[in-house]
Amino acid sequence: MLLVGLTYTVPIVAAENDAPAKSKRTLGVLIFPGFELLEAYGPLEMWGNVGKQLKVVVVAAEKGEVASAQGPKTVAEFGLSDCPKLDLILVPGGFGALKATRDEKLLEWLRSQSQEAEITMSVCNGASILAAAGLLDGRKATTNKAYWNMATAPGKKVNWIKQARWVDDGNVVTSSGVSAGIDMSLHVIARLYGDTMATRLANIAEYEWHRDPSWDPFAKLHGLVAE
Repeated sequence: MLLVGLTYTVPIVAAENDAPAKSKRTLGVLIFPGFELLEAYGPLEMWGNVGKQLKVVVVAAEKGEVASAQGPKTVAEFGLSDCPKLDLILVPGGFGALKATRDEKLLEWLRSQSQEAEITMSVCNGASILAAAGLLDGRKATTNKAYWNMATAPGKKVNWIKQARWVDDGNVVTSSGVSAGIDMSLHVIARLYGDTMATRLANIAEYEWHRDPSWDPFAKLHGLVAE
């Protein structure tokens, strides 16, 4: 059993900002039983190295250990009841997301936090949770392509975009499946802290950042758009 507790405050390397930034933000990553590891930890690798101007916390229904879809557990230091006010919210997906879409306590917490948050983000079918909370009504959004029909089912009032690596709809940003959350996170980091910061974080991680939100070969792969 692997237990991982997360509170990111110190970056691998300090990066200069080329965009105006608030003095300090708090990003909360909402996890639940059966969350997809890379959908949380891929973005965390980027967000966790932003620097002292960002604090990252992990939130779950109850504080304590939460098992991922792959097995390893992450320790959430906050439950819904004692979570501080969040400036940024990240909701990964995973096979446990379906159950989360029916958790009214979690959905109400998400609605409440998102009202005051600067940006709410989702990865993969984490968008299903945002949709179930009504946060995507009337908005453009995307989600996992392999399980498109299932992932979009909770969002009857959502303008789902089939071919997109991520969709930026202002204070709500959603990404396609699994690894796409890294590209989305770098995009939002560039929005908030500047392109120099985002590029540096990608280079440190030796990650090839897909900057074009329309880059999406998986929509064709899964038959969502014509060849």
